[in-house]
Amino acid sequence: MGSNQQAVQEIYVTSSTIAHTRKRVDEELHPDVAFIHGLLASTAVGGIGFGAVGGYMIGGAYDEFRRWVDTTFTDMEGAVQSWSDALERARRNWRAAEEASIVRYRG
Repeated sequence: MGSNQQAVQEIYVTSSTIAHTRKRVDEELHPDVAFIHGLLASTAVGGIGFGAVGGYMIGGAYDEFRRWVDTTFTDMEGAVQSWSDALERARRNWRAAEEASIVRYRG
């Protein structure tokens, strides 16, 4: 192989690889997103946490940012769930195609 050539790796998609990807979304990505979203409650600054002047100057912007984070992570959790649902549909469809492509011989 020359210095400008790269090895070609063939990649095959199967219903089991789709199922594995969905499992990782469900068991790794979704819990992590939910965990980070859950941390938002611990970021509240109550009372005069910023001080009287600091609360007046940045309190509103900070609260607005927290609302944005909450909305963004709510949307993100919904997106991750929709990915999981779509991967399950893809797995079922791919499995049906695998079954349909099996050559059956009569003896």
